[in-house]
Amino acid sequence: MSSLTRTTQRLFGLLELDPRGTVIFSKLEGDEKLAGALDVVGRNFFSEVATFLNVAEFRQRFETFDSNPEPSSSFMFNCDYEDGAVPVKVLLARLREEMGYPGSVLVYIKKASAF
Repeated sequence: MSSLTRTTQRLFGLLELDPRGTVIFSKLEGDEKLAGALDVVGRNFFSEVATFLNVAEFRQRFETFDSNPEPSSSFMFNCDYEDGAVPVKVLLARLREEMGYPGSVLVYIKKASAF
């Protein structure tokens, strides 16, 4: 399993999270410091994977979305790192509940482009 350095590694890409935040699927890319893909399936996104300092705020948005019936939501978010903030666009989409398993949420984090 690759280790993540909280102060240097920025993560972007696609994740599927269960309601507790455990990664079910991931296709992550990092900044230029990431060498190869990260295997984060089975790890908790909020406590083991997320590399930004304000992860509690991100978790709050995830939990608010997960507790509401809306099928999708998007928002701008500043991921705060020790060396500065990185603006990202986040898309959350509810995946269908199947066979008695709680529904999961698709999380797409994309580096925000300047307008």
